[in-house]
Amino acid sequence: MSAILLIAIPLLAAFLSIMLKKFAPYLLLGVGVFNVVLLFLIPEGFVILGGFNQPLGINLLLDTYSKIALMLVNAVVVVIAFVNIKEYSKFSSILLIAIAGLNGLILTNDLFNLYVFLEISAIAAYLISTSNKKPVKTFHYIIIGAVGSSLFLFGVVILYAMFGTLNMVDLIQKIQLTNNYSQLILPFLLMFIGLGVEVKLLPFNSWVKGVLGESNTLSGPMIASAYAAAFGFVLGRLITNLFLFEGSLLTVVTVILAVGIVMGDLMAFASNKAREILLYSSVAQAAIVAMLFVNGIVIWAVYLIVANALSKLVMFLVVNKAVKDVGSDEVNKLQGLFSKNVIVGLAFTLVTLSVMGLPLLVGFTLKLRYLTELASLNQIWLIAVILVASLIEGIYFVKLLLKLWYEGQEKVEVKYNVTFKVVFVIIAIALLTFGTYSTPLNNLDDSIDTITEVVNNG
Repeated sequence: MSAILLIAIPLLAAFLSIMLKKFAPYLLLGVGVFNVVLLFLIPEGFVILGGFNQPLGINLLLDTYSKIALMLVNAVVVVIAFVNIKEYSKFSSILLIAIAGLNGLILTNDLFNLYVFLEISAIAAYLISTSNKKPVKTFHYIIIGAVGSSLFLFGVVILYAMFGTLNMVDLIQKIQLTNNYSQLILPFLLMFIGLGVEVKLLPFNSWVKGVLGESNTLSGPMIASAYAAAFGFVLGRLITNLFLFEGSLLTVVTVILAVGIVMGDLMAFASNKAREILLYSSVAQAAIVAMLFVNGIVIWAVYLIVANALSKLVMFLVVNKAVKDVGSDEVNKLQGLFSKNVIVGLAFTLVTLSVMGLPLLVGFTLKLRYLTELASLNQIWLIAVILVASLIEGIYFVKLLLKLWYEGQEKVEVKYNVTFKVVFVIIAIALLTFGTYSTPLNNLDDSIDTITEVVNNG
């Protein structure tokens, strides 16, 4: 069996689901589970397509890094599909296309196909955002996304004109031989901004408020969890292996990310709407992840992507279900939400405390480790930025939790079914388990980042 099945099977199922509409949700769930199981069976390595060896042919790379990303993204989509199987069954074909696009993004080993899969997954995301029933905001998302994709493509075209190849391994080898770094600044910056649009980095994310601020139990978790994780891994792959951030470009990128961390948390602090608090928190977390990749702290950036994806999955499901039943996402209107939903409240609280980085939860372990790594790199001012942002984050999340736990004058009636509760409890227990037993997290240090190893080994 080959990694190409992770792309081909969802595409075939998407085609079949159009003809077999009644079975489309079951096709979606079956393909998602099949992909997760397949990842345990297929060997790591390059997959050569069409019989053309590198750098001429199209090829995929399945390594530890991409395998973690694929397991996370496919598992998250399965969970989202499962909890929405009745209400959003008509989006099953679109979710299958999204799976194919995101898997292709993570697996591809050449930049042109990365652009192709970027477009496929983006089109699926636009269609998913139509479930919000806010056409103007979806149109805005399309325009901003198209600008981001175009900038990424311009950067790719420039690199091809300079080096005559788009194969990642071949390109990395040729870039390492060049002595004229100034020529690489423009393509790298264009590609970084292009992906920054999708990763939700400030100031390139003007679409986020219109989409996640109006999201539901399908669009919110898909964009904030599955898509955010996939694009985070892709950005990390390029930052770690391809982009050379040096001198003034490194300064510009670092300042952009540092401002993004603080501004994201300040905007969350200033908001009185639950969905906006979560989306701006996601913006700040995305900037932290990118900052860790820029500083070469790969393993803890990977774990942070995983933790954020699981946390935002729970948080957006809880809040969007409540917003649907209450009819408002004003925090005051949701006051007392957990007074009659104790299990949901406990799970949401544990997940939130993990995002804040409190002890006994995985968020604390991750924050302690990556701050230690930054200290070893003498990045004291970055540590200060993250700590200040963490303080702001702690204040607005504690305020949110207090509101959701203590009843106000109006009764809030929201019912979560068993499926929702099981998902919330499993994820909360996982975050608690890896917060108290972190040994497994240390076992991947030497097996991440295979492209660089391939280049260095010739």
